[in-house]
Amino acid sequence: MRKINWTEAMLSRLAELYPVETTAHTASLLQIGVTAVKAKARELGLEKLAKNRWLERAGHISRHFDNRSYAEMADDLGVSRTTVSRMARKLGLNRSKAEGYAMSSRVRFEMVRRERRRAIFGLAPLTRIKVISHRAKVRIRSRLKAKGYVTGVHRNILYFTEATCRKARLEAKAARFGLAFLPFPKGEDMPLTNAM
Repeated sequence: MRKINWTEAMLSRLAELYPVETTAHTASLLQIGVTAVKAKARELGLEKLAKNRWLERAGHISRHFDNRSYAEMADDLGVSRTTVSRMARKLGLNRSKAEGYAMSSRVRFEMVRRERRRAIFGLAPLTRIKVISHRAKVRIRSRLKAKGYVTGVHRNILYFTEATCRKARLEAKAARFGLAFLPFPKGEDMPLTNAM
């Protein structure tokens, strides 16, 4: 085994690379063996940052395990869902079936809400979940509600009041999608809805 003459440049490069790069990569850049790199790093007291990063991630996972899904924690940490799952298993954290179903239900509900909002504002969907059967109809209905039209129990009927500034072109376009327009009933108790 040959003795390695460590130069100042090699030592500074080792101190720069060893904490963040793999030992094999550091050794190849310094053109020496992996064992020599490990020995010198130990001698200089250098440590890998990955261990510190692992502890930070583990802390985040244990703090948020009860109220965040694996995918949400993975997004927070910038790692894969599988990595979060493995780390949780190593930490001894696990969910019952009921807790897993509740978490999935909450995540799906939020995803559907987000997709509906995107559809209403005419944005492209982020997922392949079909939340609206007729996007154009929902968009035009939303525009009409913003203009002062009122929706009732029947989702295909929009009501206009005396104060509503009627939009003939928009109404004609909406009529092609099956929406009907009626004057707002006076004196009747009509249940209204804001549902999309």
